[in-house]
Amino acid sequence: MKKNYRHTSFIFLFVLLLIFATTFSIISVDARKHHHTKKSKIHHKHKKQQKNGDGNKAPNCTNSPSPAPSSSHGFYPTQSPIFNILSFGAKGDGATDDTKALEAAWEAACKVQGATLEIPTEFQFLINPITLQGPCMPNFVFQVDGIILAPPKVGSWPKSSLFQWLNVKWMYNFTIQGTGTLDGQGYNWWKLSQIDYFQVMKKSKNTPDMKPTVLRFYGSYNVTIRDIKIINSPQCHLKFDNSKGVKINNVTISAPEISPNTDGIHLQNTQDVEIHHSNIGTGDDCISIQTGCSNIHVHHLNCGPGHGISLGGLGKDKSVACVSDIIVDNVNLQSTMYGARIKTWQGGVGSVKNISFSNIQVSNVKEQ
Repeated sequence: MKKNYRHTSFIFLFVLLLIFATTFSIISVDARKHHHTKKSKIHHKHKKQQKNGDGNKAPNCTNSPSPAPSSSHGFYPTQSPIFNILSFGAKGDGATDDTKALEAAWEAACKVQGATLEIPTEFQFLINPITLQGPCMPNFVFQVDGIILAPPKVGSWPKSSLFQWLNVKWMYNFTIQGTGTLDGQGYNWWKLSQIDYFQVMKKSKNTPDMKPTVLRFYGSYNVTIRDIKIINSPQCHLKFDNSKGVKINNVTISAPEISPNTDGIHLQNTQDVEIHHSNIGTGDDCISIQTGCSNIHVHHLNCGPGHGISLGGLGKDKSVACVSDIIVDNVNLQSTMYGARIKTWQGGVGSVKNISFSNIQVSNVKEQ
C-alpha cells in the first residue's frame, strides 16, 4: 500500500511539471510575438521619420505649430534634419547662379519641423533676388556660415525686384544665424551719379526709382537674427515691416560712410523688438524707427560711422505717425553725423510717447 502511494505521488508530480512547462512555453511565445509587433511598429515609425528628414515625404506647411510628440520610451532621440544647399545642386563658386538650389532647399526644409537650411562655410553662393516664403513648420533655422552674394551688376536686376534682395515673408519661430555673410555688393549702385544711374538702367530697359534692401522681413513673428554679417547693401541692410517679436543679437552691419541711404536696421509697423550687443556702421542711420513701432529696446550697441539713431522722419506728406515705448540705452556713437534724435516732417500729425535715451556715449559726433 505504501508502494502504491509513492507511485501515485510521482505520477501527480510529473503531470504538474508538464502543465507548468506547457504554460510557460505559451506565455513565452506570446511575449515574443508582442515584442516583435511593438518593435516593428517603432521601426516603421522611425523609417517614416527618416523619410521626412531627407525632404522626400514631409508634412505640409501649416499656419500653426504641429502637435507635440507623445512622450515615449525615448528609444530614438530626435535630431534636427539638415538641408545643405550643396545637396540641391548649388555650386558655391561665387559665379554660378545658385538661386534655384536655394529655392529647392528652402521648399524642402520648410516642410519639416526643426529643420536647418545650411549655407556651408568656405563657399560663395551667387543668388538673384528671391522671396523665401512661409508659413513653414516651426523652429526653422537658416544657418549661414558661408557667403551669399547679390548680383553685382546694376543692370542685371529686374525692375520688379528692386525693393529687396532677400525677401522673407510670413515666417514664425524662425532664426537666421551663423558665422557667414550676406553681401549686397552695392559698390556699383553707390558710385553711379544720378545721370549715370538712369543711363545704365535705360540700356537695360529698366528705369527704377529705388535701390534694394539686402534682407527684408514682412509679416513675420518671433524672428531671431544673431551672429551673422550683413554688408555693402545697395540701400537699407535689414528691414522689418508688419512684424512682431524680433530679437537681433551680436550682428555686424557694415558699409562705407560714403554709401548713400544705407541704413543699418529699419523698423516700420513692428512691435516687441530687442537689438543688442551689435556693431553697425553705414552711410545713414544705424537704426531707423518709423511709424507703427512700439516696445523697442536698443542697448549695448556700437554705432558709427553713419547718422546715429533716429525715430523718424515721422509724418511725411502730412501723414499720421505714432511711435511709443522706445528705450535706447548703453549705446556708443562714434564718428557719426548725428547722435540720437527724433525727426518729424512739417504738417504731419500723430504722437511720440514714452521715449527714453540714456547712457549714450558720443565721440567725434558732428551734431549732437
